[in-house]
Amino acid sequence: MRLVLFLLISVPLFSQRKKLDTVFCDCSHAKELVVNNKTIYGKTIIPKGFGELQEISTTKQNTIYAFEKEHNTAWYKLVMNDSGELTFHVIPTKADDDYDFMLFKSGKTNFCDSLQKHKISPLRACVSRGKKELQGKTGLNFSSNQKLVKYGIGEAYCEAITVKIGEIYYLVLDNVYKNGDGHILELEICQRVNFDGIITDENNKPIKAEIALTNQKGDTISVEQSKNDGSYHFKAALIKNQSYNLNFYNDSNFNYTKSITLSDTLQLKELKTVLPKLKKGRKNSVGSINFIPGSVQYLPQAIPALNNLVKLLNKNPCLKIVIIGHSNGRDNPSEKATIDFTKGRATTIKKYLVDRGIDGKRIEIDGRGDHEMLFELPRATAEQQEQNRRVEIMVLEF
Repeated sequence: MRLVLFLLISVPLFSQRKKLDTVFCDCSHAKELVVNNKTIYGKTIIPKGFGELQEISTTKQNTIYAFEKEHNTAWYKLVMNDSGELTFHVIPTKADDDYDFMLFKSGKTNFCDSLQKHKISPLRACVSRGKKELQGKTGLNFSSNQKLVKYGIGEAYCEAITVKIGEIYYLVLDNVYKNGDGHILELEICQRVNFDGIITDENNKPIKAEIALTNQKGDTISVEQSKNDGSYHFKAALIKNQSYNLNFYNDSNFNYTKSITLSDTLQLKELKTVLPKLKKGRKNSVGSINFIPGSVQYLPQAIPALNNLVKLLNKNPCLKIVIIGHSNGRDNPSEKATIDFTKGRATTIKKYLVDRGIDGKRIEIDGRGDHEMLFELPRATAEQQEQNRRVEIMVLEF
């Protein structure tokens, strides 16, 4: 019986291990990836050697922007399933690995044969030494303005490239180390968007503020500053069908976070944001501290707004606040249960602040149930219902 019990327990545990993705060391056997808005491949096995053919070298490609020779390579055939600007990240499993890459565009003829017969140069290549501060990452992004980076100490990224649906590209990675490990390949097709706007207080006075663009996981994509006249202008890349947040911060004002998508492009060219002054008795919704339906757990995209609240309380040691929780419709059996539930949401936010060093005596909690919904049911959309599941901040002392 003991032996049977052991087998019953051990088999499921073994089956949960994730099998590593395969790499292919020759162009003719390249792993085909259909690239959509966001495509991830890996973690992969270790690339072992150059395959059957040495297809890349500085001599064969007649350029200094090539591998001196192939060491441990992985080939990918990238089929574009959308149009826009292509970026990607090569993320080594071991930060000490030194991955280089070359990116070629394929014509109508057989690319792999042409690569052998002709001196085809890459559109993008980065063969510089790996940077420790980037944990060995390399790829294409919007920060770089270099198309090609040669060997030696240099940039880890090259400039993003414009692609069209149906186009085919070949990407080859090379890890120069024998005892290296695998990698993850993250690819995105983005659209560049202009962000133009002005930030004022409630009296239309311009405000100099920080603007942080974050994704739906709460990761920061870009941080900008408005000018003395409250205006700002910057460019960033957005992916279709994903939500983002614009987070506005000033030391003396309520902070605000606005949810956006790529479809909001026109609105983002003339965006006016009002950050009311902090004042005793004043209440304000900070924009995106929203919650999972039926839960006191905040959504991941709330994290930048929460961190701004931590920063605001640290900057203003005399500031005391009330966190007020709200719900989207009454699912609880009683009025008291609904109020207690929204107090629970406020308590979750208070705990977040206290865990990051804010004195709990500076924070009170309250709950309003579903009595102050921003959008009434049943006409409210899913997005509006999410906005109902929120907290607000009221100033007790300042």
